[in-house]
Amino acid sequence: MATTPVETAYDPLRPPGAVMAQRDGLAVVGHYGSVSAEIAVCTKAAGLVDRSSVRQLAISGPEGLLDHVLAAAAPDGAPAPGRAGCIAGTWCCRVTARRAIVAGGPSAVTRWRQVTSRAISTAGLAVGSELLVESAALSLVGPRATRVMRSAGLPADMSVGEVAGASLAGSPLSVVREDGDHYLLLFEQGHPSAVWQALWDAGHEHGLAPVGNEALELLQAAHRSID
Repeated sequence: MATTPVETAYDPLRPPGAVMAQRDGLAVVGHYGSVSAEIAVCTKAAGLVDRSSVRQLAISGPEGLLDHVLAAAAPDGAPAPGRAGCIAGTWCCRVTARRAIVAGGPSAVTRWRQVTSRAISTAGLAVGSELLVESAALSLVGPRATRVMRSAGLPADMSVGEVAGASLAGSPLSVVREDGDHYLLLFEQGHPSAVWQALWDAGHEHGLAPVGNEALELLQAAHRSID
């Protein structure tokens, strides 16, 4: 996957020297100079990844009807409240009995929107869907990710596939534990600079460092091959 250096304004996750890449037609941070060094961070300490290519779709309605709509797109059925299921890299997160968040790449979220919209329209159900245009996502990954989560006051002692609501620097979010050392942080209303600062403050003593999407993708691919 080709990457192209571009000039960017200073950002906690996009300092001078960040190399951008394209994912699903969107610009993301590919790496910060060395993918191998960033993989090392994620295997020894903790990395923070800006998931700017992740899009979020909210689907809400009465519990039984929401189950029906989600099952149209989820081969294994709708996740139970407080649980999440991953389908081809896209997460369906049942944040409450009456609300779910689908998080994934733009193309995948578009497909979910199409499938669930057909289920809603053909059955005439009282279920609504909304693309969260202001949403944002981050990943915390590494053996010390749980320590960073605890230091930030975020739910950490979760089972794999569990979803929990939280707040960080005044911003509400949903936390998904993707695997033992990987947390996905979903902000429906975006994440202001105070969120970055809170995470850096919490992660400083645990060796938290910025990591690009290329290192994360390689780690995820390695994890899938083991499974």
